[in-house]
Amino acid sequence: MINTADIEKVVALTLASGYVEGEKPVSLMLVSDRPESGKTEIVKQFSKIPNIAIVNDMTAFAMWRDFGSAIAKGDIKHFIMPEFLAPISRKSTVDSFIATLQMMIEEGLTEIHTGFLEPIKFDSPKVIGVIVCMPRNTFKGNRLNWDISGFLSRFVLATYKYNDDTVKKIFDSIFNQEYLQETKQPLKFKTASITIPKSIRAKCLSMAVEITKQARKDGKCYGFRELKNIIRFVASMVILDNANGATRHEANEADFEEVARLSYLFNEEFNSLREEESQAKNKSKLLAPRPEPAPKPIPEHDDTDDNSEFTRMESEFTHRGMIQSAADKLGTTAKAKEGEANKIKEEK
Repeated sequence: MINTADIEKVVALTLASGYVEGEKPVSLMLVSDRPESGKTEIVKQFSKIPNIAIVNDMTAFAMWRDFGSAIAKGDIKHFIMPEFLAPISRKSTVDSFIATLQMMIEEGLTEIHTGFLEPIKFDSPKVIGVIVCMPRNTFKGNRLNWDISGFLSRFVLATYKYNDDTVKKIFDSIFNQEYLQETKQPLKFKTASITIPKSIRAKCLSMAVEITKQARKDGKCYGFRELKNIIRFVASMVILDNANGATRHEANEADFEEVARLSYLFNEEFNSLREEESQAKNKSKLLAPRPEPAPKPIPEHDDTDDNSEFTRMESEFTHRGMIQSAADKLGTTAKAKEGEANKIKEEK
């Protein structure tokens, strides 16, 4: 794969989110600008990771029949559907299938009655993440219905395309049959409780507000799910580091910065995948542990409303305004005194 390290990392973060203790797994909708963009190859690199099921086609009934027992035991954390067009093209079953995915991603499954199988009951709600892949035309053709039903808002949306230079490199790679040498990602995740400091959560809030600015303006969402998913991605960075030998339980500045760097993909703009020198390194070792960043001093502020970052920002801006106002008054007073002194000199 050529210049796909950023998309691979987004997929890895999504899968790692299933191992953050106490959190729901993130679901990902991966949309390419056109067919032949490597979506299937990208997600299938992770097929050796335990607790995932890769299916090319499925109905709600088939899900309960084939995976009901594994779901009940908690053995599945993510379903991966490399060709989402197949299950949504079956008009007789698509509505029940989408409704089932919606419940499974957000509220969780508690009890299933199909009329054809024995009722399936779970001792606790089973929330399972989903990764679905499709080209732009499939996404555009279904976007309105998914938006209205709330299905789309349950996913992190990631779009991408290749620039001309990357296309040329891919042609050269295929010509040299380099695709025969591609290997699967050997990641093994461990469940862990991850702490995210308040200063980093504040940055996650700012990022969520920025990403959902237009959608909130159009009245399509509030951005709550976006904020949750960004926080989950930051926690997932720790899980990924631990899969490479680290033993951390707290997110740091570098974790947030990496998620922020990837945010150019979290929109409907189909931005070109970036060509970076680090991409080659990421191919051999997807996520090497990163050093802890030096702590930065955090300015003191009023914590009367500790849960509201907006309140903190407003308080900080007000405080700055008061300081500026006081400085202006002092400057005015000093000028007045200077003027009086000059007047006395002139009179003498």
